[in-house]
Amino acid sequence: MTGRQIPLITGFVDKLKKLDAYIPIELALRFSMAFLLARARIFSDFCPFGIGFTAAAPSGVAGIVTIAGSIIGSLSSLDIFWSVKYISIAVVIRAAIRIFRGTGAGQLDIFPSAVALLSTACIGAVYAADTGWLLTPTVIYVVESFLAGGCAFFYNVALSPWEESSSGKYGRVCHTIGSVILISTILMSLSTYVLFGVVSIGRFAGVLVMMFATYRGGIGAGCAISTCIGAAMDLSSGSVPFFTMAYAFSAMISGIFSKSGRLLFLLSYIAANAIAVIWTWFDFIMLPSLYETFAASIIFMLIPDQAMTRVSALFPANLSGFGFLKAREYTRDRVELASEAFHQLYKTVKDNCGEGTCDNIASVFDRASELVCLSCPRSSKCWQQDYSDTVDIMNNITPLLMKNGAVSVGDFPSRFSDSCQRLPQLTAAINAETRTFLCRRQYINRLYESRGAAYNQYNDISAVLHGLSLELGSEVVVEPSLEKKLQKYLRGLNIDASTAVFRVKGGRLRAEIRGNSLSDLRRDKEYLDKLSAVLGTRLCTSENRIDQDRMVLLEAEPLMVSIGSGTMKKAGEAVSGDSTLYFRTDEGYLFTLLSDGMGSGQEAAALSRSTSSILESFLKAGISPELTLHILSDLMLLKSDDDISSATIDLLCLNMFSGEARIFKCGAAPSYIKKGTSVRKLFPVTSVSSLSSNFSSPKLKLLPGTFAIMVSDGVITGGDKWLRDTISLYQGDDPKELAKSIIANAKEMSDGTDDITVIVIKTDERP
Repeated sequence: MTGRQIPLITGFVDKLKKLDAYIPIELALRFSMAFLLARARIFSDFCPFGIGFTAAAPSGVAGIVTIAGSIIGSLSSLDIFWSVKYISIAVVIRAAIRIFRGTGAGQLDIFPSAVALLSTACIGAVYAADTGWLLTPTVIYVVESFLAGGCAFFYNVALSPWEESSSGKYGRVCHTIGSVILISTILMSLSTYVLFGVVSIGRFAGVLVMMFATYRGGIGAGCAISTCIGAAMDLSSGSVPFFTMAYAFSAMISGIFSKSGRLLFLLSYIAANAIAVIWTWFDFIMLPSLYETFAASIIFMLIPDQAMTRVSALFPANLSGFGFLKAREYTRDRVELASEAFHQLYKTVKDNCGEGTCDNIASVFDRASELVCLSCPRSSKCWQQDYSDTVDIMNNITPLLMKNGAVSVGDFPSRFSDSCQRLPQLTAAINAETRTFLCRRQYINRLYESRGAAYNQYNDISAVLHGLSLELGSEVVVEPSLEKKLQKYLRGLNIDASTAVFRVKGGRLRAEIRGNSLSDLRRDKEYLDKLSAVLGTRLCTSENRIDQDRMVLLEAEPLMVSIGSGTMKKAGEAVSGDSTLYFRTDEGYLFTLLSDGMGSGQEAAALSRSTSSILESFLKAGISPELTLHILSDLMLLKSDDDISSATIDLLCLNMFSGEARIFKCGAAPSYIKKGTSVRKLFPVTSVSSLSSNFSSPKLKLLPGTFAIMVSDGVITGGDKWLRDTISLYQGDDPKELAKSIIANAKEMSDGTDDITVIVIKTDERP
């Protein structure tokens, strides 16, 4: 091998390798560039660029070919006096690189540029001394030495593969600068070749490059590259900086119209260049610039779009900054503070509200005795002399009183009933006070239960915000290389869009594209496959982000599911009271919900739909199923006393990457898991009203080929043996067919007194 590849020809190098033509073409290109750079002059007789290119050449045949091109270029453009200087410098550089190649110094990246600088300084000192160290030759001598060393560094970077030279904090910037310097200095040499005595080949090619840069890279890239090439042309010609001004001005004006079509862009570029020429008309006339610009515009207009797309890949993409990471941390801290504030509010309200106490049962007997016994002649004997015995009697009848809500005269012991003159009145008073006591206790318990549900909302909000802060604090892995590839691909399609590519918690790749031309991208039926090829990962679109100017792409899950469902309403009803729902989230989870509203008909349907809608909103927001169900439980407790309606919840949560699943059941019927011919029954866990924050659910793994069957209560009205047999004996792989079979059998087994709903989920590997 001859060393590093040249990035400018990597587009067709791979094809040439198969024909064993890669090495000759690389050698030819290196020889040609060395020849041209050795002929590029500054200040009439100085040629530092050939020296830099010779120092940047690799060892072996490539180095020999490079020094040969540099020597021939020097001999063809300079007299023998100056040619000897640059030939000597080139020989010293290659000898030093050869000698120190295996040492530690030779392995340093800056070694070639240091050798170029020192060699040029040492040999150039002889020529500077010959002038008597006059000021102007001495300044040029110093400038030439540093230019030789600097060009050696940037040429070395520019001629390295993009992946190698773009590593490190400033690698990508150095590679871009090096490429621009290499192109500009080659154009300096070509500018001496003139066609028809008017059009300079170098300036013509430079204008063409600047048009590409401005049209595909915008004002920023266009002005930067145009300024560099213009400075090179002015330095080569030794004139006033006309080309620097004219080229930068043309790029600035035309860059405004870079997204308005090729024709308008070219007209603005030509007009700006003409203005620059007229601007200097009275000092000197630069009509060749007009001819060169016009000729380049014709060639630019004739270039097909496909070639334009390939050329645009040479321009590095602008990657998004990482300031959003600090903004993310700032937002996380703010959310965590809000979470702590709501939790503190929850604790304060809870402490002030207390636990909800009621009068002791002894108060019933105290109030009854005040009403009946206070005016009785035997009051002092019963409640003072025999106080202990009276209290024991009341304590003994308390369990019976609390059990039945009332007592009778016969429930008192005979010794008390024989001596009490007002026992019937006392019994009636005790019963009346007991009813009041129980009503008061029920009211207070209900009041504190409602208060508890209300201030639990503060705790729920605190938990939601805490979960968001944890998510904001989780590691986000940015993928700048993939983002660069995506930007280049979109730019090749002439789509102006901002992009972001990163991995979220769990490692799932996420790409976001924002722009006004996304309809052009979606118009291609195979756009998703092409984007998958660009990012090297199979992609799918987000179901939760539908926006004309925004596209969210997600790494496709390794599992896929097919769902079949069926329903049959209760006899005599217009609608079913059951509600079904299934959706995917961007986190890679599939949620399947079956809700059965209490009763049947319109009211039951509205209740189940409302429950499903609330669950869907919270789950899509990324809130955990446990916390979502706890919030729903508190909501049920806050309803009015007259509203006793409720709805069951049967929720399946499936991780589409690992196959792990959890089933949450709140008053719902059992579910069934089928793998082969075996059927596993999953029993209900709890109801909504008894849900707690420590709610747990059965965990299982749905491997490819597994069926999960969710049913409403109406399916198993007459038992479920027939259902398990139907599931076990099914030999197909179509969930819709299995759901239809279950509905048909359930219709025969049930008496039509309840709604019937079935959901069948089957997991498979994504092809």
